[in-house]
Amino acid sequence: MKVQVDALQARIISILKDWYPITVEELKDELSLPSGVLERALKALMVKGIIVLEPLTDKTYIRLLVPEIVLDVEPRKGTKHRPRHRSVDQTDDDSIMYR
Repeated sequence: MKVQVDALQARIISILKDWYPITVEELKDELSLPSGVLERALKALMVKGIIVLEPLTDKTYIRLLVPEIVLDVEPRKGTKHRPRHRSVDQTDDDSIMYR
């Protein structure tokens, strides 16, 4: 099964493949994320049919439904590519520093 996910969702799936059983709280601590960010990512994975939450009396476990998943990671949104450094053509500058 090939699924398109973002970088955070891919990281969550990678952790779930290696670490089972895991609770929502353990995953939150492992990723050092605020609760709201993790909840949105988990809901998106549930909608895609990749995970299911299994609530018990005191903990909620996360179960990976598709262990043989192939990930197609989306590029980050809003990130612009900026050139690092431009080389300066010293012959075009009339200042004393370049003579």
